[in-house]
Amino acid sequence: MQKALFLFIFIFHFVTVSFSQQPNIDSLINVVKTAKDDTGKVIAYRMLAGLVVSSNPLNAVAYGKTGVLLGKKIGFDKAVAGCFLNIANAYSAAGKIDISLLYIDTAIVWSLKVGEPGRLALAYLNRADYNRQLGNLNQAIKDCDTSIIYADKANRDDVRARIYQTIGSVYHAQDNYDQSKFYYQKAYDLYEKGNNKKMMAISMNNLGNVYKHEKQYEKSVTSFENAIRLANEIGDENNLAMYYSNMSNSYTEKGDLQAAENNGLKSLALARKQENDLQVIQSQIVLSDVYLKRGKIKESIRSATEGYSLIDGTEMLDEKQTLADVLAEAFFISGNYKEGYKYMEISKALTDSVAKGKYNDELARMQTKLKMDEKNKEILLLGKDKELQQQQLKQQRYLMLGTGAIVLLLVIGIWQFINRNRLRQRMQELELRNQIAADLHDEVGSSLSSIHLLSQMATQPGNEATHKDILSRMSTNAKETMDKMGDIVWMIKPGETEAGSLKQRMERFAYEICSSKNIGVNKQLDDLEKVSLSMEQRKNIYLIFKEAVNNAVKYSGSTSVDINTQTENKELILTVGDNGKGFNTSIVSTGNGLDNMKVRAKELNAKLFIDSKAGMGTVVRLEMPV
Repeated sequence: MQKALFLFIFIFHFVTVSFSQQPNIDSLINVVKTAKDDTGKVIAYRMLAGLVVSSNPLNAVAYGKTGVLLGKKIGFDKAVAGCFLNIANAYSAAGKIDISLLYIDTAIVWSLKVGEPGRLALAYLNRADYNRQLGNLNQAIKDCDTSIIYADKANRDDVRARIYQTIGSVYHAQDNYDQSKFYYQKAYDLYEKGNNKKMMAISMNNLGNVYKHEKQYEKSVTSFENAIRLANEIGDENNLAMYYSNMSNSYTEKGDLQAAENNGLKSLALARKQENDLQVIQSQIVLSDVYLKRGKIKESIRSATEGYSLIDGTEMLDEKQTLADVLAEAFFISGNYKEGYKYMEISKALTDSVAKGKYNDELARMQTKLKMDEKNKEILLLGKDKELQQQQLKQQRYLMLGTGAIVLLLVIGIWQFINRNRLRQRMQELELRNQIAADLHDEVGSSLSSIHLLSQMATQPGNEATHKDILSRMSTNAKETMDKMGDIVWMIKPGETEAGSLKQRMERFAYEICSSKNIGVNKQLDDLEKVSLSMEQRKNIYLIFKEAVNNAVKYSGSTSVDINTQTENKELILTVGDNGKGFNTSIVSTGNGLDNMKVRAKELNAKLFIDSKAGMGTVVRLEMPV
């Protein structure tokens, strides 16, 4: 069950980044405020990053990054590796798994430098878990294999158990239930050896979910009962709520609705006591379904409504869709067709493309039922017994045949739409991957190669002035590489397609580069916010603008740069002008990125004009249809 697996991921991650003995957070904060810049202070930052990760991931990131800077400054490599590890965990807790992968790779590099097998085992284990959450299941298994090598070197049963737990989850995601059970059991045996009852309970819970998927409900219930027993022994009420919820679901699948309701109510009570809104939502999902199956329509609506109110406005779309589906069916059964249609439409909007056919069929069925009900009322009011009864039967037959034909055509149309949409999405993903690879190669590859060569030169014997010059060039190249990476990430970042974001980035770039050369900037970019731009348009406009400003600053000798955008006649017009020395456009050789600007303008289906005369400055003008 996807919801149960999501809860497991959350709890397992919390266990991964927790420690058996947690020092007082206030004491550690006092240490970082008052202590000297020594190893103890770096350790305090590392521990703070680990301790606050579950309550405030962004604070954990800040503590970890401060620890990294101080650790590098005093040469404390071991703590730097630990800080990077905790930063990765913090980003994972914040839901930014892609960023977690970047930091865990850095943590692995530093851990290899330190050479501690236990730390390396944890680093590779965490990377396996991030890859699992992103769906990179083959890579997750490879990371687990590497992690267990280091765990064996360190002789760490606790890490081995967590590795087996992760492998079991990977096989679970692949529906390979036999392998999943095998590794969950191995994890349980090692946890039992170390008397770690909290993780023993989680392993039992995971086994219960596997048995439930296999429809072995008796074994599933037994596993959940063992998880509940272990959690009760250590007072783990927060996880108890999840275990009761999962057992309730198993009883529902088994057909024992009374037991399902009892366990669902226990889950809800514990979740409310812990003020765990996430588990309250899951408990209400289970209960609303049980009530619906038992014919307790009011109770089903109440539970689903409470869960829906907690989830509204969040990104938990699957859970929201499930509750909307329950509410739609419950309201239809109760006769409240207006609310039923409302939640049916919400459910339709939230469901994924594979399930669209189901909801359209359901909507057609409900519309048919409404029409039949209305016709029945009309017939009763007319009071014509035999004739009207025959007419009703005939109309029903036609209506059923017509509805069946419409539904069949609708299913065929939706199936074709889904297939085309999937193919289009795959092509778009492939095109985006190729574009990102090309941008990284073109924009970043050369800079990294230059840094590599300069670093080799810096290791050669030479005078101090030469080394300073090399280090200065390395710093400049590194800064340029960071800027290029920032541009690439911004260009493809989800949610950054608004024109306002482009305006802010253009203003910031112009200000930074011009102020470094004491060049004045006159800008008017407000019209950018009036147009809607795709990711590709935004990228090319920004790169043309960036190249034009770069050329003005580096080559023109200008004292000011004028930047302007305007919209007229369904065109966006961007101009970048300077009062510099200019050049003869008829004899100038290719260079300064002019060819790149023309290529990007062509991709935009736009016109690019470069007006320049010696001694009279230069104006770059881009006219793009919008």
